[in-house]
Amino acid sequence: MDKNERKEKTKETFSNFWQKTADISKKAAEGAKNLAEQTKQSIHDAQAKKYTPVTAKEFKSKAFRLPSIIEIVDDSANRNFVTGEDAIGWIEKHEDVDVLHMYATFVKKCGIDFIPLSQRDHVYCEHNFDSHKFINSNQILEKATEEKLAELEHIAYCLGAKSCSVEVVEADSKTNKKDASVKAAASVESSSYKKNDNMQSGKNISYFEGNSTPKMPTLKWFLHDDNIKRLIEMRCADSNAIKSKSMELKGSSSATMSKKIACAIDNVLNVKGGISMESQVIKEHSDILVYEIEF
Repeated sequence: MDKNERKEKTKETFSNFWQKTADISKKAAEGAKNLAEQTKQSIHDAQAKKYTPVTAKEFKSKAFRLPSIIEIVDDSANRNFVTGEDAIGWIEKHEDVDVLHMYATFVKKCGIDFIPLSQRDHVYCEHNFDSHKFINSNQILEKATEEKLAELEHIAYCLGAKSCSVEVVEADSKTNKKDASVKAAASVESSSYKKNDNMQSGKNISYFEGNSTPKMPTLKWFLHDDNIKRLIEMRCADSNAIKSKSMELKGSSSATMSKKIACAIDNVLNVKGGISMESQVIKEHSDILVYEIEF
């Protein structure tokens, strides 16, 4: 083999070497790209499992179980995962509690009353005694307190009381009632009795005409409270033996929601510490309703 042939052979060898190197590099790059795409898809699929799209047909079916928490969201929210045009939102677990994130355009069609009104980016919780009503989480505890006070007032009226008083006190301050604060005042109107609120004493006081023919009151918040049940039993006995009663009703016996639901609401709203729903519910559970009634 002469010099020129050796030279050409060497050039061919180097050419083949660089070609193979380029091919290997190309395959490596393609492999890395494919791996990156697979990883991206795997991450997407894993995230997608968190969201369960809901259609209008599914929502209106008898088999659909409506979560107790609803967030109203913009129609463009989470569209990377909720791609169906007929989707009305999605269900996602927050603190192991199902939450329905409902698109704003479906609110008027859903058949749910949002109280006081429906607002985007607000969270609502199911009313304790009406599954068609959802209360804004910012107001639910206040509204529940109003309903509890109104129910206690209604109990006194039905049992023929002459007066009743209610105050909400913290468990650690019940011995010092001067520091007690009224959380809400129930308003009841009837021609058969009159009401007078004495706010200076920290109590919501109502005066009635009174009568000796009690009737069974409708109970919701205090349906399972043994103190209230015993009061009704004693007053409805033939003798009407009881003339007055003072009792402490624990907040935990008529709690608006569980700590688990409260934590889920905080999670949806991304609340961390401070005045959270969880902290408010813990306080509600420890509060005491001081209920005094005279016949």
